[in-house]
Amino acid sequence: MRTFQERCTRYSAALVLPVLLGAVACGGGSGDAEDRADAKKGARASQGVKAGGAADRDRPAALKAMALTDADVGARHRIRALNNGVAAAYGKAESSATPARCRPLDQMLSYSSSPQPKAFHPYSVIEKGSTYTEPKGTELVVGLAAHDTAGAKKVMAGLREAVAKCGSGFESAKGTYGDVEDWPAQGLGDDAVAYVLQGGVNGESASARYTVIRSGSTVVTFQATNLEAPWELTGPDLDLIDAQLDRVTKAQAGA
Repeated sequence: MRTFQERCTRYSAALVLPVLLGAVACGGGSGDAEDRADAKKGARASQGVKAGGAADRDRPAALKAMALTDADVGARHRIRALNNGVAAAYGKAESSATPARCRPLDQMLSYSSSPQPKAFHPYSVIEKGSTYTEPKGTELVVGLAAHDTAGAKKVMAGLREAVAKCGSGFESAKGTYGDVEDWPAQGLGDDAVAYVLQGGVNGESASARYTVIRSGSTVVTFQATNLEAPWELTGPDLDLIDAQLDRVTKAQAGA
């Protein structure tokens, strides 16, 4: 029987990018304290701020303020900061996937999009008691992306079209994904797209469920992975989605 580390290595590769499991679940350091320190050191690099005026400079802090805290996630969960290497990879990737119509899905593997966000803030929610050596339950990786409203709408339209046209999958530098399945997401935010992506590299097969929601000019991505069995499909905690959307809505309203 394979150890967890062996299984994690195989299936984090299948989902590709340290983004999904490798650096988040298996970890590259000694523990969460180190991850939190790395995340603080890499905060500016991970936020993807473009040169501009005061509004651009303010966006990273605004996104961070929108993120859930330990007080928001209930007794069963806790917030895990993403380490510097993982956070820096988010929100910035390009794609050469084939067919080209599937590139929005390929980009979303690293929480990127076209257009790229003006600022970005990632974090994850895990079950209490879950550790690198003994993972437990579902990890929900959350990405908060700042756009202008037109850009946010374009991101959602591109994803929706890609999900509709890429059911048979796609290939990219990140792996081969043989199945893309549309899931219902009505009634969430101003617009929402949900789908399941299955595939990976070297013939491995892993599953990840994405729920991407637009609230005004903010795009929030939720990616749910089963830490104990990454090849088995899991879903996001709807209470966590509701709590995150509530914080975004209140922030946008100036509450």
